[in-house]
Amino acid sequence: MDLFWLFFIFVFGLGACVGSFLNVVIYRLPEGRSIVTPPSSCPQCGHGLAWHDNVPVLGWLWLRGKCRYCRNPISIQYPIVEAVTAALFAGLYYTYFATDLRPAFGQVPQMLERDHLLTGTWPIFVIHLFLLGSLLAATLIDAKYYIIPLDIPWLATGVALVGLPAAVALGSTASAQAGDITDTLIPFAANGTALLGAAGGVAGIALSIVLLRMGIFKRSFADEHAYLSDDGHETTAEVVAAYPHARREMLKELMFVSLPLLGLLIGFYVGHTMDLHTRLAGWPSWVFALGGVVCGYLTGAGLVWFTRIFGTLAFGKEAMGLGDVHLLAAIGAVLGPIDTVLAFFIAPFMGLKIYAVMMIAGGKKDEPVRVIPYGPFLAAGALVVMVSRNELLHLIVG
Repeated sequence: MDLFWLFFIFVFGLGACVGSFLNVVIYRLPEGRSIVTPPSSCPQCGHGLAWHDNVPVLGWLWLRGKCRYCRNPISIQYPIVEAVTAALFAGLYYTYFATDLRPAFGQVPQMLERDHLLTGTWPIFVIHLFLLGSLLAATLIDAKYYIIPLDIPWLATGVALVGLPAAVALGSTASAQAGDITDTLIPFAANGTALLGAAGGVAGIALSIVLLRMGIFKRSFADEHAYLSDDGHETTAEVVAAYPHARREMLKELMFVSLPLLGLLIGFYVGHTMDLHTRLAGWPSWVFALGGVVCGYLTGAGLVWFTRIFGTLAFGKEAMGLGDVHLLAAIGAVLGPIDTVLAFFIAPFMGLKIYAVMMIAGGKKDEPVRVIPYGPFLAAGALVVMVSRNELLHLIVG
């Protein structure tokens, strides 16, 4: 069998296994339960599942959608998530290595040659798969619970912070020409000034967190659950819609983001006045890759956070969730600033279509649509950019 298709099958199977794990994450994480222990069990009778019951997709088919022990039905969500994850992983693999949409990834045979084992693009591909799995988990949880557990984007960000500079340190260049557009897989800080600006932004975040922990900065929406009714059965969407002091809370968040913004500006100013364009030119490439990851993170976080703040000030209701801030920040850490801006501006077009459908459906039931989860649209925008960022840039630059 051709090496390309052998790895296609492997990535498809890997995606199915990841989908099985995502089912655990989707089920347990919103409830605050461990995703490691206890082992998988039937949610109805609590009986532990045998290994062959956990085979992705096939296990559900073998059991005919019912628990082996209590015969209660098993949600069809499980095989669907596994199959969708497998299809997305395999589709991304095919797009990257069998089409000319992302030429920087090269070809699978070349990537696996002895001289390319460490310098090839497979580490970047693995990081993109990790981001894709994170986006899928965040999407499904946000769609159901109107929350994005911060563990998901934090972990994706951590993988980018370690993995992408490491790939550069091992010798990966990960760039190629796509016509008059450079297909770049690893974000880089353009120069020493950008590097110092990124460092200033991180220092500002660290200082804001310290002041928050000390109680000098106040946590926003700390009293949100005081607006629950007596039965306490409201959904997250209902609590957000009912909270009457959203504008007041944005002032707290403006104080928090002011220090990262100030640090960013100071870093850029100092870098420019010290002529760090040239003075840091000899630093290792992985340092600039780390700076690029940080710049992407700050870009993603800033875009959503300022949209959240000014949208809330304008309309008096919480415009976007903090989970969305962290999600686009994680996307920025993996894809870089330019791709993150593209994803951010693609997301509303998808969101508006779904919102229109929800308005129609809500109108039929005489129930206004008050809150929609935005994480799925950010995730969809990121996936579009991962696949077709060069085509999008061609459209923009003409």
